[in-house]
Amino acid sequence: MTETGLTKFNNVFMPMIAEQLQGHSIQMTDYQRMCVMSASQNMYELINKNGINPNNIMNDVSNILMTVASLQLNANAQPSEIYFQTRNVKVGNAWTKTIEMGIEGDGNDAILARFGRNVKHVYPVWIVREGDSYTPAKRKEIHITDPEWEPVDGSDAKVERVVYPIEFWTDDQQTDSTVEYYSTNRELVKPNLLAHMINNLRSESRNNPKGYAEKVDAIKKFAKDHTVDEILDSTEMQAKGKISPAWKEPQSREQMIIRKMRNNVVKKIPKDFSNGLAVQTYEETTNESLKQARRDVTESANQLDFDESVENPEAKEPQGDRDVTENGEIIEPDSADSGSSQTATSETASEPASQAAKADTIDEEVPF
Repeated sequence: MTETGLTKFNNVFMPMIAEQLQGHSIQMTDYQRMCVMSASQNMYELINKNGINPNNIMNDVSNILMTVASLQLNANAQPSEIYFQTRNVKVGNAWTKTIEMGIEGDGNDAILARFGRNVKHVYPVWIVREGDSYTPAKRKEIHITDPEWEPVDGSDAKVERVVYPIEFWTDDQQTDSTVEYYSTNRELVKPNLLAHMINNLRSESRNNPKGYAEKVDAIKKFAKDHTVDEILDSTEMQAKGKISPAWKEPQSREQMIIRKMRNNVVKKIPKDFSNGLAVQTYEETTNESLKQARRDVTESANQLDFDESVENPEAKEPQGDRDVTENGEIIEPDSADSGSSQTATSETASEPASQAAKADTIDEEVPF
C-alpha cells in the first residue's frame, strides 16, 4: 500500500460522501470523517490485496462509506465494530470481486448506545457458557430480581446464552434510570442459520425450481428435530445448504453463533435515528432480505471512473447495466439476519421490553 494511492482513494470518496451527507442536511462531524477515513484505509488495503479494479466497485465503496458515516461506525475500533470482505459477483459474462461491509457485535452495541430509545448506557455483554452458574431473573408480584452469572475462569465451552444489561432513562427529564436485562439463547440462532442456507440456494430457485424446493423442504424437516450444532455437524446439511466455513469450521463457528445471538438481542431494542438516511442505511445493512434482493436483481449501476473522478471531480457518472448475482460458495456476512421476534427477550417487565418483542422485519426468517 502506498501513501499516494491511499491519498488518491480518499480524495475521490471523501468529498463525495460529504456532499451526499449535505444533501440529507447532515454536516459531517470530525468523528464521522475519522470513521470514513478508517473505512477507506481498510477497503483500500483489501482492494490492493485482491487485485480489484476500483473503477468496477465505485458504487459499492460509496454505499459502504455512506453507511459508515451515517451510523458512525469505526473500522479501527477495538473490539472491532465493522469488517470488510470480498464477494464474487457476475459482471456481464465474467466473474469479478466486490467488497461488502458487515457489522460486528460491538458495532451493534455502538449503534444501540448512540441511537437506542431512552438508552443511558449499554453495559458489557455477558457471554454465558456451559458450566457457568447462571440464575435468570425471577418475578414475584410486581417485583423482579436481577439475574446472576458466575463464569468459569478460562472456559472455552459452548456459549449457551448472551445477556445484555442495559440502563434506560425512566423519565423525560433524564433524572432517573433503571437497568433491564435482555437475553437470548443458542437455539434461537437456528432461524439465522436456516436463512443463510436457503439464501445460498436462491440461484437454484431460478435454474432448478424443483431441486431447490426439495432441498429447502429437506433442510426444514431436518432442522425441526435437530439442534443448531447437529445441523452444522451434518455433512448432508452442509452440502444441501452450502453452509459457509464461517458457520461450520471449529475455529469460527462459536464466534459466528455468539455474533448472531448478540445481533438478535440488540436489533430488537427500539432505536430513534436522527435522520432518514441513518434509518435507511441501518435497515439495508442489517436486513439480509434487502441485501439479497439487491444481489439477485439486475442493477442499473452508475459507474464513475476512478481516475477521471480524481482529475475532474465534476464529471458526471455514465450509465451502465451490471448484472449482479451471488456465487453459492461465498461466506455469508456475519451480521445480517433479522431473526425472529422471539430471538431476544427481556428478563424485566417494562415498556421497552414489550417494544423489543416487535419484529422489525422477518422476511428472511424460515419457519420450521
